Amino acid sequence: MIAAFLATIFSAFDLIITKRVFNVFSNLSYKTFSWWLFIWIAIVGLIISPWFARIDAVAMTPYYLWLLLLMAFLAANYNLLYYFGLNYEKVSKIEPFLLFDPIITILIASLFYADERFWQVYVAAFIAGAMLSWSHIKKRHIKIGKPLLAILGFSVLAGLEAVVIKQLLMAYSPSALYLVRALMIALFLWILAKGKIAPITIKQTPYFILLAISATFICSLIYYAYHSIGINLTELILLSSPVLIYILSSMILKEKLNWKNLVTSAVVVLLIIWVIFVR
Repeated sequence: MIAAFLATIFSAFDLIITKRVFNVFSNLSYKTFSWWLFIWIAIVGLIISPWFARIDAVAMTPYYLWLLLLMAFLAANYNLLYYFGLNYEKVSKIEPFLLFDPIITILIASLFYADERFWQVYVAAFIAGAMLSWSHIKKRHIKIGKPLLAILGFSVLAGLEAVVIKQLLMAYSPSALYLVRALMIALFLWILAKGKIAPITIKQTPYFILLAISATFICSLIYYAYHSIGINLTELILLSSPVLIYILSSMILKEKLNWKNLVTSAVVVLLIIWVIFVR
């Protein structure tokens, strides 16, 4: 459970740093950003692999190879959607919709795994969904543009990927799986761009190294939590990130906070606490 809480804290900082990169380097496209980030993640993963990576022989069987391809397809597409949304929308507006990511993942995992099902999750998901809808009502209409739709698409694909990852962790250690995932996504994005990837500058490179180290650490923690305490409990804990993200977006990015979003995030955090202690 500690791994999930650590991942929550560091993911909040990672989101703010990513948004900072898009703000500072406004000419950096989300497609270029995605490819270079995974290249640096692969480099970091290769450096630490002698100590943390483990791949069992069963990983070479057709079943796990097909799962790898499915994971790469889902992850590459949802990362493009995620960075598109982050590039064109404020963090304070995106964060309530990012709350849908754990909720959707929980619901999808419950469909595939019997040990991930408990009624408290469905109650929490229903209340959280209602609060999220309320927080975005303006003049009796819900204001959802393309960036927020992209975030919702990201949530659905990420939920499906979590189901695949739980299976793959039977053959890979968390660090090894994230390294293989990064290499496959980089290849997928390179093919998608037909090899036409813009270079990054020397000034941009330190940001990518920092984000790569952060992403490797966060996802390794999440994968470990998936394997040890399950997808649903891990995702419930990850729902506790909004408060920290709102504070950081206000302090670092100087974004104005919306009271409806704050109330929504507070309610969702309380729902997490309730589910953890009564399940």
